[in-house]
Formats: sequence, C-alpha cells, structure tokens
Amino acid sequence: MDLEEEVMTEEVDDIPLIEGALDRETEPENNIVQEEEEEEFHSAEEAGLRFAALRVASVGVAASPTEEGTPHNEEVDDTDDDDELVIIEPPSAAPDPQRVLERDVDYDIIIPSRHSYLETRMQRVEGYNYWLDHTEIPIFLIPLDVIAIPGQTVPLRIKETSLQYALIRHLLDQNENTFGAVYMPAERTAMVMFRTWSRFGVTVQIEEVSHDTPHQIVLKCKGRQRFKTKSVERQADRSLKATVVIRPDLMPCRITDPAGKLRGEFSTGVWPEWMWKLHDPYEIMEKIRKIIARDSPQVNLKIAPIDPVMFSFWLISAMPFASEQRVGMLQEDSVVIRLVNQLRHLEDLGRHFYCCTNCGWEIIKSSNLISMSTDSPFFVNPNGNVFETVTAYSVSNTVTNAAEPTEKDSWFPGYAWTFIHCWCCMSHLGWKFIAVSPNTSPSVFYGVQRAVLSQSSHALTSDLSEQGEET
Repeated sequence: MDLEEEVMTEEVDDIPLIEGALDRETEPENNIVQEEEEEEFHSAEEAGLRFAALRVASVGVAASPTEEGTPHNEEVDDTDDDDELVIIEPPSAAPDPQRVLERDVDYDIIIPSRHSYLETRMQRVEGYNYWLDHTEIPIFLIPLDVIAIPGQTVPLRIKETSLQYALIRHLLDQNENTFGAVYMPAERTAMVMFRTWSRFGVTVQIEEVSHDTPHQIVLKCKGRQRFKTKSVERQADRSLKATVVIRPDLMPCRITDPAGKLRGEFSTGVWPEWMWKLHDPYEIMEKIRKIIARDSPQVNLKIAPIDPVMFSFWLISAMPFASEQRVGMLQEDSVVIRLVNQLRHLEDLGRHFYCCTNCGWEIIKSSNLISMSTDSPFFVNPNGNVFETVTAYSVSNTVTNAAEPTEKDSWFPGYAWTFIHCWCCMSHLGWKFIAVSPNTSPSVFYGVQRAVLSQSSHALTSDLSEQGEET
C-alpha cells in the first residue's frame, strides 16, 4: 500500500502546472535544446527561406485621443482642476509568473464579439463575394483609421453627414455588400506613408445592417480578401472607385512519405526532414504558440485558428505589433514568410515594453496581455469612432478619471468603464473596465488604444505608488 502511494505521488509531481509550460529552473536540458533549435532555425532559414517561398502553390472617421476619441457620448471635462478630474492609479508591481499562470477568466469572451452595445436590431445581409487570386475587380474604397484584417469583424456607425453614408446606401440599394477598406492613419506624422499603405487593402463584406438609429447606418462588417490597388478614380460625389487585384495567400506543398514524415522535393533530390521543418508553416505555428504561452500566458490560444493562413491573420489582430509591421505582414503573399516575420517580432516583443507614443512612458508589459474577446478587438462608439484595443489586466503609469464608472454603452457587458490617461502627458490612453458582479473574473482589466502605443526596449518608468499615497 505504501509503495502504491509513493508511485502515485511521483507521477503527480511530474505533471506540470500548465500543459506545455516551460519550467526554466527544473528543465535546463530542455531549454538548452530549445535554444539550439531556435539558433538552427534562424541560421538555416536565411539561406533557404526565399527559395522555399518560390516553390509554393496558390490557395485557391479619424479618431483622436481626446474628446472625440472617447468611446461614448459623454464629454471630457477640460478644466484645470486636476484634483477633481483624476485620481492616481499607482502602477502595479511586476506580476509573479506563477500567479499569472494561475489566473482564471470566467467571463464569457464570446459576448463582446456580438457587439450588443450597438442596441439596435440588425438585419442579415445575404450574399458573399469571393474572387479568385489575381482577379481584377472594380470596387469602392472607404479609408479607415484602423487596419482591417481578413476574418475579423469591424463594426461601423456611418453618420448621415459623412461622405461614406451615400456610398453605403448606394451599395445596399444595388444589393451589393462589399467594399474595399484601406488604412488611413489618423496621426499627422504617419500621413506621409499613406500613399504607400493605401496601395494595399482588404475587401470587407457587410454582414448585418440597421437603419433604426436616426441619421446613421449601423453595420457589422468582416474582412475577407487582401488586394492591391491598380488605379483609383474620384467620382462626382467625391467617393473613391478603384480597380484592385486580389492577392493570393501562398502555401507550400505539404508532402509526406510512406512513413508519415514530412518531405519537400527539389528537382535534383529530396529535402532532409530538418530542412523541411524550417519552412513548414505548422512547425512555425507551434514555435509561435510556445512563445506566446511563455511571454503572454493570458492570451487565449484556444481561439486561435488551426489553418496557417487564418492563424497569421489572427496574430496580426491578437498581438500588439506596430502599425508598419502589421501593414508589412498584410502585404506579404507567402504565408511562410509572413509567419517567420511574426515569429521574429514576437521574440522581440518579449524584450520590449508598450509605451505611450507621446512621451515614451511604459504602459503595458507583454506578460500582462489578456484575451477578452473571441473576435477582433475593434469597437465603435456612438460618435462613429472605431477603436482597436489592446486588453491587459494591469497597466503602469496611468491616472484614472474620477467620474463614477458607468455601464452605459459598455463594450464588455457586465463591466462598467471609465477613462484612463497617461501619467506623464495626460493623453487619453483608453478605459478601465470594472466588473459589476463580484463573482466575475477578472474583476478589473484595461482596454488601451492600439494607436497610442509604441514599442521600446528602454521604456521610461517610475514607481508612482509613493506619489499616489501623497496626493
């Protein structure tokens, strides 16, 4: 009897706390092997990546971080009475990794993806347009200050006074439900790159529409296919009509030998298995999953697609890459090269901080990211401003608005919201969400605008806890 209990105890002790988690202290040999594999991956990929990419088969308005950039109708008080406007939100200490891994999210993250805050009756728009690769099509363009991504939902409120209102009405009257979305950054400094970025876009399908709200049209749209603009003409009503070319998502041929091992064939011989794994999208996906599980354990990998093409698009929306990095990923036709670039950026993200774009102070650590929606992080406020948010359970160097949190127009039903600002420059960063029910987990999390974040390896930071106590 004692022998059986001893055997059972040894077996339980061998089970890790979380499946797939890497324990650096107890498994040094596994870490050494992993580091050697990563070094081998980067050294060999430079020589063979571009060649492998050639052997592929084709598969198949402006927001501002001020009053207009608020997620709701309420106006921000611009008085100079700082004591009444804000209260100090001291930065939290660095989270214990073990505690982070044990944190649970019992909130139903499917709820935010329904966009129930729109509070209007949506009607389904039938039909789905899909074009073959390299097809030239005429399409109307709508500039957005967020980057539309294939497979991700984008909610829109088109006001009657906007230029897009007549265009959307025209499309719906003609039983058309597709337009082209191109990225037009709201920042003045980024406008110089608009001519380059606007050459690429994503076809967007209108899935649901509502005319119940006075003087505006409410839409739920979904990104579909990438395209490159060939020519653009401005119509008499100032709308943009373009001729675009549908871009392919190229995947390498996946061949297995009789033993079930992966093989890729050259015209002069057969690849060794280790070489093929360097360019196998599924092997790269597995490396990416391990990095995310290590650096951002609260990012829900269960909602990630298993298809390499859609997985690469999901990464663009789920991880806070810089805007120029994300545009570059969408421009890449080869899925392998796209995934390799994402792998490299994710390795750098673990050593970087997410800082305030205006002043450079640290706001979010990658270990604090958390998944609060199964769909895209796009949300729209009653004023029609679309925001792409990065959700985290902890932020640093912020101050919280003293106004009472409200559930009105909350993007996350069951949570009340209030504004958060940068401690240094007082720019509007995003929102603090507080659970209404004490049984909801997490009880508090933060949604930060992706547009106000930048990456840095040496972020400015300070321990504000003492200042918070003195204030």
